[in-house]
Amino acid sequence: MTMTVSFKTFGCRLNQAEAAQFATAFEAAGFRQVPFGSDAHVMVFHSCTVTWKAENECLKVIRKTRLAHPSAWIVLTGCAVATCDPAQLQGLVDERVPVDAKDDLVNRVLKRLGVPAIERPRIVKPTTQRAILKIQDGCDFFCAYCIVPHARGAPWSRPLDACVEEARAMIDAGFQELVVTGCNTACYRDGTNTLLDLLQALLALPGLGRIRLGSIEPGTVERELIGLMVSDTHLCRFLHLPVQSGSDAVLAGMRRRYRIRHIRATLDDALSRIPDLSLGTDVIAGFPGETEDAFQQTVDLVTAYPWSNVHVFPYSERPGTPAVTFDGKVPGRVRKMRSQELMRIGAQKKEQYASRFVGRPVTFLVEHFANDGTACGWSAEYLACRVTGVLRQQRRTLVCFHPERAEDGVLHGYVGIHQT
Repeated sequence: MTMTVSFKTFGCRLNQAEAAQFATAFEAAGFRQVPFGSDAHVMVFHSCTVTWKAENECLKVIRKTRLAHPSAWIVLTGCAVATCDPAQLQGLVDERVPVDAKDDLVNRVLKRLGVPAIERPRIVKPTTQRAILKIQDGCDFFCAYCIVPHARGAPWSRPLDACVEEARAMIDAGFQELVVTGCNTACYRDGTNTLLDLLQALLALPGLGRIRLGSIEPGTVERELIGLMVSDTHLCRFLHLPVQSGSDAVLAGMRRRYRIRHIRATLDDALSRIPDLSLGTDVIAGFPGETEDAFQQTVDLVTAYPWSNVHVFPYSERPGTPAVTFDGKVPGRVRKMRSQELMRIGAQKKEQYASRFVGRPVTFLVEHFANDGTACGWSAEYLACRVTGVLRQQRRTLVCFHPERAEDGVLHGYVGIHQT
């Protein structure tokens, strides 16, 4: 009988990349992957603990799964292993695999099940239409609100040659977009090789469609990345800088490594060199000590630039972080109101940015088809696209189309000759 495995992945692209590694290794061991929620011999939960809410959501799903599938072997990995009270997991989880042991997750499970161990596959089989390339893990920035350095540990990077080898295999498998990700991607370093060196090696690969970068910490390598985007259009002109606040006082409290004058200088320089650059950011509303004036400074920053994606989070107390002990707590209702205001501005900004591309040719990655036959995917600028006239066999390929309108930040258009 073929043994089966299913996965439930929470959180970031890094977790998605790691889940793909697990899936490849289980397949190499003879397992068949089945959809999460169906009966499986092994169920792997790859957890997120960036907020208390995220961790609790993971535990909630595990509890439901244990009740529905009492005989399954439930495995918990990811950041929550380091932050969850083991007593909470008693009777729910059969195997806990901490972050520093996740490379051996599959063989640990196989041993418990009496199945022979395997050599870890060198090439990861992508599980989505966009191939996610993990290049780095860990962080030592220790921002006051963040538990991740405690959960994932010190930063480390994969060898450049190993990253290039895996990327080449992904391209050979037909993937036209590579998403380069890590816990703190900007800190990639293999000997003297930096993130820029790795990207240049990836951009030189034959058959590459395009490369998209994940979030880049401000004050690291963003200026150099902008220069690379100018010189090579295979690198998506999308820059996600998690600014978090527009107030220097709040940034100091957050223990961030930059100030707003640096952010504004970077954005002004970037837009002068790439006027249509897609800018994304993360913003926390209601951090301890955030006054009305400090909040207004964040509003001013979000209003001043043509952001395409503004991810807003009301501050959430995370046990184990310094910020939970800070004075100046902002009431929950105020956090919510401030978040809603920033989200409203962010939605307007996204709509304005998307509207720029109406009537201009845009290339998008065909990821799936809606029930009505419309192709859905993402442009290089990280705009959602819905396109008619795309052939089914074009899934996973880059297709140029003509946007007719932008609606709620989504580009709607057609391929070929438009028929009214």
